[in-house]
Amino acid sequence: MVELVEFASDGDLSDGLPRSCLRAFLSTCWRETYQEQLGSDTATAMVESLAGEDLGGILPATDERVVLAFHDDRIVGSCVYAARGEIVYVWGCYISQAFQKSGTGRRLIRHVQREGSSARRLQVTVLCASTGAIAFYGSLGFAVVEYVEYELFPGCREPAQVMELATA
Repeated sequence: MVELVEFASDGDLSDGLPRSCLRAFLSTCWRETYQEQLGSDTATAMVESLAGEDLGGILPATDERVVLAFHDDRIVGSCVYAARGEIVYVWGCYISQAFQKSGTGRRLIRHVQREGSSARRLQVTVLCASTGAIAFYGSLGFAVVEYVEYELFPGCREPAQVMELATA
């Protein structure tokens, strides 16, 4: 059984979960996902960026919420979001390979949707190379609203899609 737990991004992810657990989870997901899509050098640089307190920009401010999916006390999914006005911004949504297509990602997004119920839409930016993620968000009703260049880390930009889901 997968359990969802929400944390505030300030401090040490509150409630006793250290950033190191999330860092290790993201490191594994990023290698699995981006090594093939973007190449070994880019994936390695992305993982190295997780060393900072903000986990490579995953936790850049104080108004974010982090939702983690646990199975047997192990992180198997993550999603970071912030409700800002009419938009809930979603990022850092990753599911370990063993739990993909299990409904875990859908549960994380639905949780965010419920928590940000006063917003008019959810927005996520997805790398164009991440065809699986694009298909996943599309299956939930997200639609492309814009194409952008997304900065993965200083000096590395990749084509991306901004996708939105109307909630109101």
